[in-house]
Amino acid sequence: MLRSLNLLNFDDELATGYALIGYWASWCDACKRQNQLLEEMEKELSEEIKIFTVDVNDNRVISNKQGVKNVPTLILYHNSKPIERFQGLQPKEIILQSIYKLIQNQ
Repeated sequence: MLRSLNLLNFDDELATGYALIGYWASWCDACKRQNQLLEEMEKELSEEIKIFTVDVNDNRVISNKQGVKNVPTLILYHNSKPIERFQGLQPKEIILQSIYKLIQNQ
């Protein structure tokens, strides 16, 4: 199960390494599907990257600070800095391809 971030743990969890965050809302069907894909990817990427979710309704400060205007939105971070953004429901293969490419180039 994916771990959720909030104001209390957001900065600490992103401080080092790679993290992929799925910004979502409970009313969004595409978000629910995206979260299912993130759960699958978490099993595949557990050695390389941490995967979390942020509920934009419960964490407006975080989503506003990160510039999240639409859901679902995925943001890949490296050492707290956003390095890639995906908007809308994305195929798992596209996300994985981008992540591996970015990780290899860092």
